[in-house]
Amino acid sequence: MTGVKIELLIEFTVILLAPIIHTYYLWKYKKVEKKELIKNVKIFAGFYAVLGLVVFILIFK
Repeated sequence: MTGVKIELLIEFTVILLAPIIHTYYLWKYKKVEKKELIKNVKIFAGFYAVLGLVVFILIFK
């Protein structure tokens, strides 16, 4: 893996960690309804799948 690919992987990972941290904060401290949390998880599940696919391609290419 080249440096550019590693940098892109790190950037995408950091960007996609933000919703997880925000959802956890809402769940733990703001006591948001469970329906809202499930909606957030469904929205970002596609992005995590794309990240997994990119990681798979970068590792096995």
